[in-house]
Amino acid sequence: MKVLPQVLRALLVAESDEDAMLLIEALHRGGYEPEWERVETETALRDALLSKEWDVVFCDYAMPELDARRTLRILRESGDTLTAIVVSGQAGEEVAVEAMQLGANDFVLKNNIGRVVPAIERELAAAELRRERHAATLALRQSEERHRVLFDRSPLPMWVYDPKTLRYLAVNEMAVREYGYTREEYLGMSLRELHLPEDVAALLESFSAMKNDADSLPRITRRHRKKDGTIITVEIADQAITFNGLTARVVQAADITEARRAADQIREQAALLDHAQDAILVQNLEGEITYWNKSAERVFGWTAAEALGRKTQEFLYEDPAVYPESFDATLKYGDWIGEVTKLTKTGGHVLIAGRWTLVRDDSGQPKAVLAINTDITEKKQMEAQFFRAQRMGSIGTLAGGIAHDLNNVLGPIIMGVDLLKVRATEPQDLNILNLMEMSGQRGVDLVKQVLFFARGIEGRRGLVSAIQLVRDLETIARETFPKSITIEVEAPTDIWNMPGDKTQFHQVLLNLCVNARDAMPTGGRLRISAHNRQIDEQFAATQLTAHPGPYVVLEVSDTGTGMAPEVVARMFEPFFTTKELGQGTGFGLSTTDSIVRNHGGFITVQSEPGQGTTFQVCLPAVTGSVEVEAPSIPLDLPRGHGELILIIDDEASIRSITGETLAAFGYRTMSAGDGAEGIATYAQHAGEIAVVLTDMMMPVMGGAATVRVLLRLDPEVRIIVASGSSSKNIEAEVAEMGVKFFMPKPYNAETLLWTLHTLLHPED
Repeated sequence: MKVLPQVLRALLVAESDEDAMLLIEALHRGGYEPEWERVETETALRDALLSKEWDVVFCDYAMPELDARRTLRILRESGDTLTAIVVSGQAGEEVAVEAMQLGANDFVLKNNIGRVVPAIERELAAAELRRERHAATLALRQSEERHRVLFDRSPLPMWVYDPKTLRYLAVNEMAVREYGYTREEYLGMSLRELHLPEDVAALLESFSAMKNDADSLPRITRRHRKKDGTIITVEIADQAITFNGLTARVVQAADITEARRAADQIREQAALLDHAQDAILVQNLEGEITYWNKSAERVFGWTAAEALGRKTQEFLYEDPAVYPESFDATLKYGDWIGEVTKLTKTGGHVLIAGRWTLVRDDSGQPKAVLAINTDITEKKQMEAQFFRAQRMGSIGTLAGGIAHDLNNVLGPIIMGVDLLKVRATEPQDLNILNLMEMSGQRGVDLVKQVLFFARGIEGRRGLVSAIQLVRDLETIARETFPKSITIEVEAPTDIWNMPGDKTQFHQVLLNLCVNARDAMPTGGRLRISAHNRQIDEQFAATQLTAHPGPYVVLEVSDTGTGMAPEVVARMFEPFFTTKELGQGTGFGLSTTDSIVRNHGGFITVQSEPGQGTTFQVCLPAVTGSVEVEAPSIPLDLPRGHGELILIIDDEASIRSITGETLAAFGYRTMSAGDGAEGIATYAQHAGEIAVVLTDMMMPVMGGAATVRVLLRLDPEVRIIVASGSSSKNIEAEVAEMGVKFFMPKPYNAETLLWTLHTLLHPED
């Protein structure tokens, strides 16, 4: 999509219509329909600025009455941030520098008027970014103003206080009205003055235990005393904020005095409570149940006759130590909210969202605890399924986002290896480069593998040699695993081949071997083996995805820590891991299981704590002697003959290594860091540039916009588009623009050179 509008509102400060038409014709050639006006006096300029909004102002450097100096000064005085481009027939660095110092955005010579279009596109794109930043700043200020208005107009009393001294920093109108103190009185007080003397100790204790930077605190109830002596019970919401650059806290106080009085009538309203869906019970200060409604019977299974008089911690809690925490918090703060697992009469478990409230008598003394229990077992199960599905969807988004960056990182490595292999002569150096090339390509394959798991993108399938697969993993393990781990390998020569994606099979074995390594932190034995197996109908019936027929069994066993049965039951769940935070994502085994199932196979596991673990990966096989596709050996790479290639990419490393590679094979190169710079370069050297190689994702002006502008400037321009993004639509988008050559990143020297050769010499 084009960054700039096709209709361009241009104000021309020019001495003659002839000078103005030079600019208008250049804009027409650049694909714009200018709405323009020419002025040549200061009065006309000021009137034009007031009468209409302009996209760009062109001003002649030297005019009798209104030269560029005066024009730019008027633009600054008006406070406008218009893009200003100085046009002059005078060449020279001093003239251009002076124009830029006066505030011009660009300087264009009349004999190179064609450069005005890329200059406009670049500067207006930058102006758009400035406008966006200004809008964001304005939105932030408006948001702060809205929060201030909400604070001032809140229907509940609110105040801001210093958590270190407990002194008030600000109060709203409702706090003044409800409590009777003036703003000046508040600012001379602290939180202590609102509390009853006997409650101050508990208040100070709660603040000493609180971290000043705690984002928010659980809602609690307090007793407050107004200026006239009236005592009320309030529910406090306490949140950390930044106030005038200082760390502070804001409080919202809701008067719940009447609500508490209503709670004293619970026993008289028991008949109504029996119809509630929540399990409601009342217990005295000794923890004995004094009320048990019908829903409590339904949720927990005990009748009221069985529950009344019993202590809740004796029959509702699997771990009785959990009960005192919530009960003590209720006595201390007035209420408690939390989730806890409780027992049922049949021995089952239910997850409860509990709200406990301390009930006081008329003198304000605690007398009981009201507990409202909501069964959220099913809700939590549904939430867990939803969040699991949501996380899996997020992986697709994450994979797509990182694919572009990872491919840009791997690109220079892969191409640099190709370039070094051309220059290297020592066998040892070539061996190192081959290992680097294999590792770099493995990185590319792993990016594709993540995309396969997250988005279902299919890999390249063929016949895979199980023997070669095992040998590859043996090499990696021996070179990278600790020497304290002994590695044993068994792979007979008559092992069948497996249809599938070699990279994905490699990932399966690598994940299992890495898990085995982690299970043996002090050393042990890792065994990797493969053997043939014919699965009959009787065994296939015991596995969900198995079918009778030939299989290759890839086995990875270790002598490590092993796994408990409950861990084995969950090990293939995404994000499930027993490792510490930062040491594992819980993604490896779920990827392994997904790959194996996608290939029609299955996995069996044997593990016991302290006895090690054995994984058997069973994959459908092709019996007999079948030739496995051998890796292709690249032919001699084609060379250039001095053709000039323009490289447009925002990654400096890619520009550098691509330029060096092309130079090594007979090409000349120029480079640009974004689309706007690339277009300006092409406009200056259009007659020399043979091919433009551009990235798709770039700042300022992206690849799609760059391609469209290049095709407008020169319909015959030859373009190659490259992209490290995983989007399936990019190649189609490129084709729709008329570009026939597309290279996915990271590309190697062979791909780059053959693509250039095919574009430049289609007859070969």
